[in-house]
Amino acid sequence: MKDKITLITGSSGEIGENLISYFLKKNKKKIIALDLNQSNQKNKVFKFIRGSILDENILREIGEKYIVEEIFHLAAILSTKAEKNKNLAKDVNIKGTNNLFNLALSQFRKNKIKTKFFFPSSIAVYNIKNKVDDSETPIHEKSYCNPNTVYGQQKLFCENLGTALDQYGDNQKLKIDFRCIRFPGIISTNSLPTGGTSDYAPEMIHSAINKKHYSCFVDSRSCLPFIVMPDAINAMIQIMAISKEKLKNNVYNITSFSPTVLDLFEIIKNEFPEFKLQYHIDEMRQNIVNEWPNKINDSLAKNDWGWEPEYNLKDAFKDYIFQNMESK
Repeated sequence: MKDKITLITGSSGEIGENLISYFLKKNKKKIIALDLNQSNQKNKVFKFIRGSILDENILREIGEKYIVEEIFHLAAILSTKAEKNKNLAKDVNIKGTNNLFNLALSQFRKNKIKTKFFFPSSIAVYNIKNKVDDSETPIHEKSYCNPNTVYGQQKLFCENLGTALDQYGDNQKLKIDFRCIRFPGIISTNSLPTGGTSDYAPEMIHSAINKKHYSCFVDSRSCLPFIVMPDAINAMIQIMAISKEKLKNNVYNITSFSPTVLDLFEIIKNEFPEFKLQYHIDEMRQNIVNEWPNKINDSLAKNDWGWEPEYNLKDAFKDYIFQNMESK
């Protein structure tokens, strides 16, 4: 009999490592972890495969050998890196995602199941640069979806394709169970992200705790929505566990707090008085931040699947960030 597995792509990345840690504590899933980079947890999961989502032979073998009940498709080229290497971003973010969709669809044909497919999208799908009304009004899922960045365009394309495969899938003969969260910036205490535009927040925090000063690539007024990693993981677990009948949408915003760079600096400075912040503005990254919303509306997630962040801005620093990072 074939093993029933959960496939996690991008498993060695920031979210992937934290998600696997969560599952290992529960010890309920047979996880196949797929990544180009070695994993710190490769000997703890059911199987670790060092490889690419662009390698169709790897995915074909997984699809033939196992029953793929769930896919957490976390592999991606992030926003800043995508702008600098558009061809690589197109291959990974579009072709790679399509390969995973095909793997999920093959399970419907071979094993008569609708594979649950989690796709992490981003506030990069929004573009509020020409917004004329109140800039503080939280943005809904249907508004301002006209991304200017390569990353945002690719995330929106995959959202739409996944939704179509879920709702219409080859006249219902081939379908997947597509569930998507548009993440704000994510702050983690145990890893630093690379290639993202919201990285200034975690970089600032890690610098202060390591007794280093920080040169920020966006200005002091820059403001984006954020959550901390435990809330991000909990949201993924929640949306994948909820009954499909309760999900009125395929794509959901989530958020927690929206500090400016100056807000972050003042909180960090209060804990680390020696910390100093200077600015070396990266025009490309500043322009991207200016296109993204300060605040997003997550009422659909709260209503449909009970989303609620555990950490607000104050609690995030007091009970998660400072507490965890200072203990290391």
